Amino acid sequence: MATKVEICNLASTHLGVGHSISNFDTDQSEEGQAYRAVYDIALRVVLREHPLTFTTKIATLALIEEDPNTEWQYSYRYPVDCITIRRILSGTRADTRQSRLPYKIGADSQGIVIWTDQENAEMEYTYYADNPNHYPSDFVLAFSYYLAHIVSKRISVGDQFKLGDRAYQMYLIEISRAAAAGFNESQSEEEIESEFIRARS
Repeated sequence: MATKVEICNLASTHLGVGHSISNFDTDQSEEGQAYRAVYDIALRVVLREHPLTFTTKIATLALIEEDPNTEWQYSYRYPVDCITIRRILSGTRADTRQSRLPYKIGADSQGIVIWTDQENAEMEYTYYADNPNHYPSDFVLAFSYYLAHIVSKRISVGDQFKLGDRAYQMYLIEISRAAAAGFNESQSEEEIESEFIRARS
């Protein structure tokens, strides 16, 4: 389990900054203000770029109307906590890890909509996972490096560009490790069936 304060202070150590913030919301130091200014958007960028298992949601979409236009049969409301769509599903046992149904993003007067030909559609997506208590330790490390990269020009000690670039390179390494670790904790029915067949043969 981690906190925003711990993630920010970890980012500071990557930049050689000795000062620690004590309260994310109220700290008035240069570091505290820098982290508050970028934390939310930095988190959204990282979550959007990488399909991590702990940020995965599958939800039944809220139908808006049938035959919304001449191209698609159904329109659904875009979930408010969605960072990015991974795929549209039929919502049946026929769905597999490879299942991908056509869709298109649009908008109406109420916001973003999803057009598709799938009735009772479900969607797998990345949601805005903003509670650091739920972050795996490898993601905490990766995100701290990305934060360090973002704030390096403002609070780093020494060569700002060198430290910022190094932090970004470390972020790429650690986020790949975090994604791989999460993937190894999941197993599809196809993989189970394949292992069963290999065992029998």
